[in-house]
Amino acid sequence: MQKQELVRKQNEFKVTLTGLEEDLLSQLSAADPATILDNIPLIEGLEKTKATSKEINIQVEQAQKTEVEINTSRELYRPVAAEGSMLFFLIIQLCFIEHMYQYSLDSFVSFLYKAIDRTESCEDLSERTTKLITMIRMTIFRWVNRGLFEKHKLIFCAMLTFKLFQKGVLGEEYNSSYYNYLMRAPFAVGMENPLSDWLPIKNWGLVLKLTELEGFDNFATNMEKDAPNRFKEWFNEMAPEDVKLPLDWKRLDSVPFQKMLVLRALRPDRSCSALGDWIRQSLPNGRDYMDCDGSSSIQMILINSFEDSTSTTPIFFILSPGADPVKEVEAMGIS
Repeated sequence: MQKQELVRKQNEFKVTLTGLEEDLLSQLSAADPATILDNIPLIEGLEKTKATSKEINIQVEQAQKTEVEINTSRELYRPVAAEGSMLFFLIIQLCFIEHMYQYSLDSFVSFLYKAIDRTESCEDLSERTTKLITMIRMTIFRWVNRGLFEKHKLIFCAMLTFKLFQKGVLGEEYNSSYYNYLMRAPFAVGMENPLSDWLPIKNWGLVLKLTELEGFDNFATNMEKDAPNRFKEWFNEMAPEDVKLPLDWKRLDSVPFQKMLVLRALRPDRSCSALGDWIRQSLPNGRDYMDCDGSSSIQMILINSFEDSTSTTPIFFILSPGADPVKEVEAMGIS
């Protein structure tokens, strides 16, 4: 809007300046050359036109300078717009998980404005942009997360983290082959399992597919020939995601996403736990997202939800057996 207003004013200045020039030419052409120096009204008109023209030129220069500043600010704020766009298109995909997860653009924009209002002001635009992105991300996430079933909350958090991972926001480098393996878990079939005494055939098939990825070439050989007993011990751990892998594979502790690929192959039952740990470590303020409202009382959640609501946006409760928030709602109404 500010950009449009600036363009409008620039056009007005140009039209005014053009009109003055045409009026000046008209007066000069109509004046008598013999008495032009004695024509006081004409001379005064010329002086006035000259002063007005100078003033308009100054305003045009100021408008051009302002336009540059607006363009610079707009580029600095572009990541904020990109973040908002990413979040909206992310949450509208939740309907594929559960059809009741529907989010309108109007409701999204209202929470976007809430986040902007809550963001701390600062003079440095770069710092302001960073704070806006952080606040918008958390505000939208908390709003959506509170309306999800418990079993879907990790999925939503993972969707957000993977999207930021693909954008290069996280510390680890994104590799599409690793990501596809984690999501699809392809496995080889019809292959003999040399570790059948403790490793299921499907897991061995997953390991063989894992060796096709860059950096995992020797993984199957290390399991089968170099340290089968040590891998068996790791496989039998209650929480293998917290235990270093045998041999040189202990280095994967420094790249936890790659370690998740090994867990996906050998201990898929621990993948969700490992995914949660990875989000806490890798996502900026990851614990706030993974443990969102986890330590808050229902009273505190109700108060925060009430602050987000308006007279035309009511709060809906989707209750499971045994849940009864009536007392908390009544207490909040009394207070």
